[in-house]
Amino acid sequence: MKSDAPYCIDSSALIAAWDERYPPDHFPKFWSFLDGALVAGNAFIHQSVIDELTKKSKDLATWLKERNSAIIEYEEEIQLKSKYILQKYPRLVMERKLAFAADPFVISTSIIKGYIVVSEEGFGSKGKPKIPDVCLSEGQKCIKLLEMIRTESWIIG
Repeated sequence: MKSDAPYCIDSSALIAAWDERYPPDHFPKFWSFLDGALVAGNAFIHQSVIDELTKKSKDLATWLKERNSAIIEYEEEIQLKSKYILQKYPRLVMERKLAFAADPFVISTSIIKGYIVVSEEGFGSKGKPKIPDVCLSEGQKCIKLLEMIRTESWIIG
């Protein structure tokens, strides 16, 4: 059962896959499926995720940059929505991370373009919301990577 809407994938899901669960040298089929989704326009990455990954996982950032058709740039509408998200949820991003925080851009991109957020973040608290909290509050669908894999019927093993 394929999803009706494309996905916008957060850094947390990509890092969890690349570094922890599905390293490319042991799970090439997963990365082939993800590559297919990115190339076919069924999954997208906001440029802020690339910027964040460049500091956290350079090899993953390089792999994603090679799929440039799936990268959403800092479009004005997305920037304005991100500003709104940060004003409404100022604790979504800690001050020291503002320079490269992807969370508001992932959420904003998904809202504006009608995508489903894919994030490995859990729920936070009222004082420190995380992606799923903001998505729930804004009526935006947010799923874990495993749910995306199941929805897309990717058989990896």
